[in-house]
Amino acid sequence: MNILAIDTSSKYFCLVIGKADKIAVSIQLPFLRELSRKIMPAIDAALKRSKLSLKEIDCFGIGLGPGSFTGLRVGFAVIKGLILPFNKPIVAVGSLDLIADSIGNESGCVCPLVDARRSLVYSAAYNKNDGKLIRKTRYLLVSIEELLGRLSLKGKVAFSGDGLDLYSDLIKKKLGRLANFADRSLWYPEPESLLHCVKEKIKNKEFSDLHKLVPLYLYPKECQIGSSK
Repeated sequence: MNILAIDTSSKYFCLVIGKADKIAVSIQLPFLRELSRKIMPAIDAALKRSKLSLKEIDCFGIGLGPGSFTGLRVGFAVIKGLILPFNKPIVAVGSLDLIADSIGNESGCVCPLVDARRSLVYSAAYNKNDGKLIRKTRYLLVSIEELLGRLSLKGKVAFSGDGLDLYSDLIKKKLGRLANFADRSLWYPEPESLLHCVKEKIKNKEFSDLHKLVPLYLYPKECQIGSSK
């Protein structure tokens, strides 16, 4: 199966093309502010490198959010434009799932933290069991204090995401040795995790209705207009 998937929820544009169960092309580039201008040339170049045409893509994937309002709007508009002429299936993956999936520990509690501004974070709590990721909470928009209060701690917690730039010291103070922090290189959605999560959705036949598919913002609508985050 040939798969093309993108995530535009963070300051990095993430793209992966899977071909015959292997990664044919992977891209992770920091151009959020120029995303609307650069995204289509990047997709075109990736397709050429993979030696595939859009018509040969069997299924598409999209990072659902939450994250950058502007990035998500651009990503969704582009992926819908690619799919409509060919009527191909699409799966949507929570962008927090992608961050959680990339954390290397095989078991335990995983908690991605994405800076949502306004002293809030996007987050969720997951359990990893033999490498399999299970989300234990809904997707959250909360203060770091509220998040830490919600965690049911029965062992160490692996944190990842750009929220660590703001809150790692507070987490250390609250949790001490129970807190582990992922390397900065794992803070954003990665192509490998994007492909893995998309393939899991396909395997479970969790396809989305393209016409009803919208980004996951979490913020109220009145807070989304004109925001760059």
